[in-house]
Amino acid sequence: MYLTVKQQLKHLSKEEYLSLRELSHTAKNLYNQAVYNIRQYYFQEKKYLSYQNNYAVLKTSENYKLLNSNMAQQILKEVDGSFKSFFNLLKKKNKGMYNAKVKLPNYLPKNSFTTLVIGFVRLNEDTLVIPYSNSFKKNHKKISIKIPPILLDKNIKEIRIIPKFNARFFEVQYTYEVQEEQRNLDKTHALAIDFGINNLATCVTSKGKSFIIKSFIIDGKKLKSINQWFNK
Repeated sequence: MYLTVKQQLKHLSKEEYLSLRELSHTAKNLYNQAVYNIRQYYFQEKKYLSYQNNYAVLKTSENYKLLNSNMAQQILKEVDGSFKSFFNLLKKKNKGMYNAKVKLPNYLPKNSFTTLVIGFVRLNEDTLVIPYSNSFKKNHKKISIKIPPILLDKNIKEIRIIPKFNARFFEVQYTYEVQEEQRNLDKTHALAIDFGINNLATCVTSKGKSFIIKSFIIDGKKLKSINQWFNK
């Protein structure tokens, strides 16, 4: 079983922040290059350009070289996964098994950023050093991140560095593996959740005693105000 822990990156120097923005923007460029290759091949050949063939074309590109090779490969794999989903849906549609419109994966906006994925995780005790390519390393100082203490004894499988609000700040998402626990659930009871905006969630449980609240509301106004502040 896999679980996730999220951490907002704080206390970055201006230089570190700009380096992350540059990497995230480069990842977006590589993503769009990969999308372009597959789309053009499909338009011309009416066939799917495989990950291996796309990788062979892009591994010498400037954007690929600026990223750590593992990060770059993760970008290509994500694009590949999107197009595999497209072709699977297209096949179902042609067989009459799918009625909705099937759209080709599109490009990310020109001035945007995308997630940096670290699929091969190496830690120095409680510290993650963002992996650089040799070319990026020449002109940029390393970025070290202290991982949350809860993860110190965990088997971390993947780390995602996610740009938020057009890369005004970054969030780190750690995916780790744990042994699945068998739980004896009482399936005769339920919790109903109604999501909203001002009220983020209105919840009602089917179980409770006179001294236990059977319903509760999670206020969403604070989250809404934070979102409006970041979009100013």
